[in-house]
Amino acid sequence: MKKKCSASALKLLAIIAMTVDHTALMFVPQESLLYYLMRLFGRLTAPIMAFFIAEGFQYTRSRKKYLLRLAAFGLISQPFYVAMIFGKIPDSTLNLIGNWNVMVSLALALFCLIVLESRLPETPRLILVAVLISLGHFADWSLMIPVWTVIFYVFRNDFRKKAIIFAVACVVLQTVIFAKSYDSFLMFTYQYGTLLALIPISLYNGERGCVRHKNLQRWFFYVYYPAHMLVLLVIREKLI
Repeated sequence: MKKKCSASALKLLAIIAMTVDHTALMFVPQESLLYYLMRLFGRLTAPIMAFFIAEGFQYTRSRKKYLLRLAAFGLISQPFYVAMIFGKIPDSTLNLIGNWNVMVSLALALFCLIVLESRLPETPRLILVAVLISLGHFADWSLMIPVWTVIFYVFRNDFRKKAIIFAVACVVLQTVIFAKSYDSFLMFTYQYGTLLALIPISLYNGERGCVRHKNLQRWFFYVYYPAHMLVLLVIREKLI
């Protein structure tokens, strides 16, 4: 079967899923079926973004600039992210700097790959990767995005192994990390929607898509993240 999903198509899917997810988070009652379904769909975003960190790492002209872009937009996005999560910019500095957004998670994931491919001896290299993954605890998605990214990169040439290990990580780690934060296990189960990301990832054809507008496309994905949160925050403020 011919694979039909370009990078542009997958990133667009990730953006739509993220927007649906954050809309549910901010406006839909948590006990409703609609909330559950919207957040289930929203679980597609993070694994797809982790997948493209692993892909981009192989092809970027400058890994340093790639890392700096992620870190810069992480800083730009932080006020909007904490306002979305806490309902306002928190008074506590600890909440502001101790709950980082997904751009920081992605930067940590990229840093893991840079260290993995560095010339450091194996033992300190693996220890440093473990430390970087553990720092994900302070960012959106906790350890999951660095772990997924490493899996996608290490097993990039073997989809079957990649899919199995990804699925195990989704079920085991997400249950351990996130289930305790929910009042019921049933409500928690929408987190397993991350497993559905394997479907569009399996259809990825390795092509960029929209080649004529590749620079616009690249920056759009960075800018959209803080911009969509700002729009949702403004709408929430107007409704309140």
